[in-house]
Amino acid sequence: MYLTNFSFRENAGQKIEWLIDKVSLSKINLIVGKNSSGKTRTLNAMSDLVSMLRGKGTSATGPVSYELLFTNNNSVMKYELAYDPETIHMERLMVEDELVLERTDAGKGRIKYESTPGSIFLEFEIPHDQLACFAKRDRLQHPFIEVIHEWAMGLRRFDFSGDLGKSRYALKSAFEAKEVDWTITNNTLVPVVTVALDLYPQFHDQVIADMQRIGYDLEDFGIIHFTERFGSTGHDRFAVYTTETGLEKQVTQRDMSQGMFRAFSVLAQLNYYIYCSHTGMVIIDDIGEGLDFSRAKQLVQLLISKAEESGIQLIMSTNDSFIMNAVDIQNWAVLMREGNKISLFNYENSREIFEEFKFTGLNNFDFYASEFFRSGLSQDELSEGSGE
Repeated sequence: MYLTNFSFRENAGQKIEWLIDKVSLSKINLIVGKNSSGKTRTLNAMSDLVSMLRGKGTSATGPVSYELLFTNNNSVMKYELAYDPETIHMERLMVEDELVLERTDAGKGRIKYESTPGSIFLEFEIPHDQLACFAKRDRLQHPFIEVIHEWAMGLRRFDFSGDLGKSRYALKSAFEAKEVDWTITNNTLVPVVTVALDLYPQFHDQVIADMQRIGYDLEDFGIIHFTERFGSTGHDRFAVYTTETGLEKQVTQRDMSQGMFRAFSVLAQLNYYIYCSHTGMVIIDDIGEGLDFSRAKQLVQLLISKAEESGIQLIMSTNDSFIMNAVDIQNWAVLMREGNKISLFNYENSREIFEEFKFTGLNNFDFYASEFFRSGLSQDELSEGSGE
């Protein structure tokens, strides 16, 4: 299942209102936009909804509403939600044209029962601050809710400009798969690497090949034990190490460059995600931050190819012109903010303009910098851009 359309409104009617209006998404998405155009806000809105669906609450400080459309195999699912920090006011789920779940702010509602043939609906009453799509999970009776929950549990978000686990170590080196917390991508990499190396013999060579493809000549990586001293007390730690071709030294994560470690962290976690047969949504904010332009482009192209091969829905964000030029504009999603409203232009909702741009002879960055994505260029601007 993948998300095809997304709307979000916060603090409606107030001076601090934000509206993300009908953002359409495809399987591969490079979100581009100027600083303060709403890239991170849009990704945060998605992440906050996922937190709610996982039963972990919200960071919202005022009234919020969502409307989402999903494609699940050959069917369409529509999910609507409105809440404030204390109460769920409305929640609706439709599969195709059938309303299968509805609840009010009192926690009362009705839900379709599917364990026996026929359209049977049951009434329920749950706490007013709980989502029905979390509280009413039942794979046998309400399988459509499990589909939504599995989508939420499958989302992985990486903040590429962040730490991604570089400063985090482990106190042991033996882990089981159930100890790997997928929901936090800036945790120590030791559990991921340890479990992946144990369960999937191809994991090691795949990560090495991926790192080599983006210009890092690695020949080995693994887990290393070391001792750091804080005052007079020694503390055992376990960390990730890498070895480069021609160098015998095992370089721990502490001594790796930030850009190299970020790339390694994303590729290690993504490969494990794929080997575990996950095909959900992967978000990577500020992709390529800290990498030179050549490696950044190669990483983006590698991530796109891996997503296409595995069926992952990939959402990346950037304002880097080199990365923009490396990605086909057919995979672009251009954000534009006007006041408190954030709109998105992509191939799905602006196909004629996107197709027109292919014949201008301009590079991808010009498509963004000139705001061609809104209404095209005038003939004078096209002549100037082509040097005539």
